[in-house]
Amino acid sequence: MKLSRDTWLAIGLLLLLALVSVPAAITQARSKEIPYLSTSSSPSGLLALKLWLKELGIQTVGEVMPGFDPPQNADIILIIQPLLEVSENEWKLIDKWVDEGGTLLLAGDLFPSYLAFRHYEFEVSFLLDRPAELTSQTPLLSSPPLADSAPVRPAYYLTSERSDFVTHLAANDLPVLVSFEQGKGRVILSATPYPFSNLALKNEANAELVLNLLALSVQEPAVAWLDDWHHGVQGNTIIGPGQWLRGTPLGHALLFITGVIFVALLMRGRGFGRPIPLPHEIKRRGPLEHVTAIANLNRKAGHRDTVLQQYRHHLKRHLGRRYRLDSSLADAEYLHSLARLNPELDIAALTDLLKRLSQKNPGENEIVRLAAETSKWMDNNR
Repeated sequence: MKLSRDTWLAIGLLLLLALVSVPAAITQARSKEIPYLSTSSSPSGLLALKLWLKELGIQTVGEVMPGFDPPQNADIILIIQPLLEVSENEWKLIDKWVDEGGTLLLAGDLFPSYLAFRHYEFEVSFLLDRPAELTSQTPLLSSPPLADSAPVRPAYYLTSERSDFVTHLAANDLPVLVSFEQGKGRVILSATPYPFSNLALKNEANAELVLNLLALSVQEPAVAWLDDWHHGVQGNTIIGPGQWLRGTPLGHALLFITGVIFVALLMRGRGFGRPIPLPHEIKRRGPLEHVTAIANLNRKAGHRDTVLQQYRHHLKRHLGRRYRLDSSLADAEYLHSLARLNPELDIAALTDLLKRLSQKNPGENEIVRLAAETSKWMDNNR
């Protein structure tokens, strides 16, 4: 059975709906497994760190905010493996908060983390020889006393031209975890986020490392903010119709319906015909093509008598133009007047030519001969 055009259109729209819906469902499913999220219980999540901080008497702040705004009552901010770039306006808020006495712990090994490290004039480099553990470089990590190594296998290390930072952990003597003072506060940078994950905290050495980093704060932290904002968990504040269309289910539905209607109209519409070439692409026909076309049309229409009459009229008008003779005069009167005005003219030959131009149903060869003879008369009597 042959399917109609409308049936094929319906099938195409259903396939389009499937192509849009399936990736959206996959994306939604994956969104529940965002790494280093404070509410994630996966091996790479931070839920264990959040619960452990509560057991240590440290209040954790992690509510969804309509806009990025570090809590003013927080003593330490943990930005672990950010997936979104920190904007300039957000850096202004963070720097102001650190200058006033806060402690920022920034850890990650993805591109947004590299950009964040550059804010503090640090770069990351790849470790060609990855060690199985990090070694302690300073005696500052002593609350509780930290063993000489931590079971972390980093892939990158930090480099900087700054001279005011302290290296706490290193891989092959290359700094991986550093800290420095800024204003009244402190910034801690780590080229690896692994020690803060649910899986890493099962190891006692990693737990002791986290306790030491908390102790590096200017004061004993009482409130910690786990930043989920830069993992894409943000408030649903809608600003303007554009954001409403992009950020709400109803807006998504409206955009999809509009797209389906557009595709339907496009598929059902008729073609607009062949494109008209631009003016500079049009080639003008030559005079000979025009003459040839008129001759072919006259031949197809059988206008032989008319063609001869046209030659006859042109000949009489051409010869009588000098003497102001009317070409519509009868041949006898016209030839008598012409002979009187121009005695040298061969009136007998001209009379014979006009007679032959008046014949009926001439052949094409005869027309060609008469046309040539007429042209010769006109050329010789200019």
